[in-house]
Amino acid sequence: MNALEIKNLTVDFGDFAIRKMNLDIKKGAVTGLVGRNGAGKSTLIKTIMRQQPATGSILYDGKKFAEHEVEILSKTACVFDAPHFSLSAKPKKLKKAFAALYPAFNGQMFDELCAKFNLPQDKRVVKYSLGMQRKLCIIIALCQSPELLILDEPTLGIDPVDRAEVVALLQQFMLDENHTILFSTHITEDLDKIADYIVMIENGRILLNEDKVTLTEKYRLVSAGTMTEELKAIAIGLKQNAFGYTFICDRPVEGEGITSKIPTVEELFVYLSASNTNGDMRQ
Repeated sequence: MNALEIKNLTVDFGDFAIRKMNLDIKKGAVTGLVGRNGAGKSTLIKTIMRQQPATGSILYDGKKFAEHEVEILSKTACVFDAPHFSLSAKPKKLKKAFAALYPAFNGQMFDELCAKFNLPQDKRVVKYSLGMQRKLCIIIALCQSPELLILDEPTLGIDPVDRAEVVALLQQFMLDENHTILFSTHITEDLDKIADYIVMIENGRILLNEDKVTLTEKYRLVSAGTMTEELKAIAIGLKQNAFGYTFICDRPVEGEGITSKIPTVEELFVYLSASNTNGDMRQ
């Protein structure tokens, strides 16, 4: 079952466009959205949240967003690429404001998480570091008790220790099988830990959309001391370095001087993006 169904979505800025995009976000799963800066990740998220005009349709649990906006948004929380509240406010005031907007807002959880991440509630948000602001945004979103959680670069600017804690919070959130996460990030290491599905986006179009298990079974990262015509024929995103060649491929490769391993999400993204740029994308 799908939490979100995006059909024939088109957003046109002239020099950049998402055209006729189709994408299903599985319910009860974490979908990771990866791509370069300007690939269209934030545009897609803003469009889903009705902050960007577009044509096409977006359905939540089979209901059209445009026709059931209030109901759907009450079940959805989003962390945008920048705070969506006044930075002059203090967290204790934000707590009251969000509790008034969202009846299911968990004030006790808010207090506990602010203490956990060392976020003083009597300090104006503008005085917070970027990482502290991101953590506050994530806390507010989780405390809204949403069914659908949409995150745009949520761990940007957060140190590795707190980033691990944030990922653990998201894993705890997903213990409820009715919860769904759409997670856009440059930090693909996070997706290795939490994502069930990976969507790679480039220039407003989808390069890849598969479950992570299938990806790890399908592709191998290969290192070879020399390059042959046979290897070149199956190589995706071929790169040369001081030690020889590296590439990914979708079949077993054996031979003298050849090693292979399961690629990380980051490695998949790097090599598939390079392949797409060179015009030799294979799927």
